[in-house]
Amino acid sequence: MIKTEQAIHELKTAFPFTEVRNQYIAKYSTKRGKEIALERERTGAIYIWLQKYDTELDGVRVKNEKYPNQPYDRKQSRNSNLNEKNTPTLKPGNKVWYLEIRDIDALKLVINWYAEI
Repeated sequence: MIKTEQAIHELKTAFPFTEVRNQYIAKYSTKRGKEIALERERTGAIYIWLQKYDTELDGVRVKNEKYPNQPYDRKQSRNSNLNEKNTPTLKPGNKVWYLEIRDIDALKLVINWYAEI
């Protein structure tokens, strides 16, 4: 889980004092209030949920088995930890993006882009 721990470090550094975590996810918020949630138990890559993703970055792939390369629809099921208590803007009822991120360098690109929108 080295990538996950490195990802948590990068997200905490970029979005200080906003971390809320449980066993399965860690949520952070930008200065503009946009949420980003890291799936803590996934391996092989870094997996995050975002409110918006309208760019292309090296090492980043949009994941959605039902609708490839598209955001999750408002009614589409997702990680059960994305709920009113943990992530109100990423819960069902909202369109969200699920990203697979190859490595920490690609995560830094996402963080820098997301922090500015």
